[in-house]
Amino acid sequence: MSNSLPPVLIVDDEKNMRLSLKTILVDERYSVRMAESAEEALSMLGQEDFFMVITDARLGGMSGYELLGKVHTRWPDLPVLMITAYATPKLAVEAIKAGAFDYLAKPFAPEELLHAVARCSERHGC
Repeated sequence: MSNSLPPVLIVDDEKNMRLSLKTILVDERYSVRMAESAEEALSMLGQEDFFMVITDARLGGMSGYELLGKVHTRWPDLPVLMITAYATPKLAVEAIKAGAFDYLAKPFAPEELLHAVARCSERHGC
């Protein structure tokens, strides 16, 4: 993992999930920032560069799907990984069609997450 990568932005309204994702990524030497809402994430995206966003599909306030749409419109080259405990094939297809880079169903193995993040880092040219 290259230290030249910008951080990963984790967006989840569950503190334990944010911390779990952060631990997995930091253990692999990724830099991480966290937001507990889509609104907070959009504010952060406007102030700092990120190499990818990991968001829960269901958030308090604006949903992860709405966040995905806004990110895809304002930062079309920024990969978004959607995670959800409410996975269905239909929702996965909708997320990918809406511009998600990938889609993971909770619970997922840390290796699945790391594989998706590694694919994004490769696309980033590192």
